[in-house]
Amino acid sequence: MNMKLVKRVLAVTMAASLVVMPLTAGATDSAESSSSDTTVTAAQAETVSTTSQVVAGGTVVKNELPGAFQIAPSSPISGVAIRQSANTIKASAGLASNQTPFTRVYTLDPNKSKAVYASFNAATATYGGTVVAAINSDLGALTGGKFTSLPEGVTVPVTLGIKNFDANATYYIVKVSKGGVIEKIPVTVENGKITFEITGGLAAYALVKM
Repeated sequence: MNMKLVKRVLAVTMAASLVVMPLTAGATDSAESSSSDTTVTAAQAETVSTTSQVVAGGTVVKNELPGAFQIAPSSPISGVAIRQSANTIKASAGLASNQTPFTRVYTLDPNKSKAVYASFNAATATYGGTVVAAINSDLGALTGGKFTSLPEGVTVPVTLGIKNFDANATYYIVKVSKGGVIEKIPVTVENGKITFEITGGLAAYALVKM
């Protein structure tokens, strides 16, 4: 696995988190790192194609989509797995033959992503519950080594593993997308795992426990 590549690709996504706007007018997040280099070769992409999986409830859910994943060891999320193959996404998104689906996912630190967490907390004030953890996801494609986001109309199932899963609790997901749009989205919870749909482009997703 090419960790230098993973860090470089994630750095671009972290800088892009500036465009995920909160409910609080005028608030923004500080970029955790920055880079103007978004070029990734097909060969490099293959080296990070299996960098995440979910181990929960006695089962292993493997990631199916090439991408760069960074799950903080301290996060209550134990892993991330995209549940759809590159070929399926390519067909459903109408991508050209020279385009390859690719995703960038990393856990959000509440101390470094305060504006996004403000949105999550505002949502839980309405829906109830407490934010357990959150991720940023940028679902896109590589064209000639250059990453671009897919349209929001493209949806892909993803599974998160939940550490210290409480079978007596209720879990759900809150999504915050560009422009400060916040929504509670449908989920399936089973044996320490939560599955839901992520959309094309950049968005943040919070795991909430009630």
